[in-house]
Amino acid sequence: MANMKVIKTYSTRLDADVAKIALTAADIPAVVVGVGSEFEGGSSGVQLLVPEDRVEAALKVLAGS
Repeated sequence: MANMKVIKTYSTRLDADVAKIALTAADIPAVVVGVGSEFEGGSSGVQLLVPEDRVEAALKVLAGS
C-alpha cells in the first residue's frame, strides 16, 4: 500500500467515518485512525488518512461534501 498521509483531523469518529464513506464512494481509499468512541475523539482527535498520491483528489471530494 502507498504511503498514507493525514488529510484531516475530526473531533469524533462518527464525523471521520462519514468523510471516509464519501471518499470511498469517489473510489479513494481512506483509513480512519485514532482513539475515541463513536461520538467522542481522543485528546488528539480522529485522523483521516489517504494515499499520498490521492491527497488532492480527496481534499476536493471533502470540500464538495
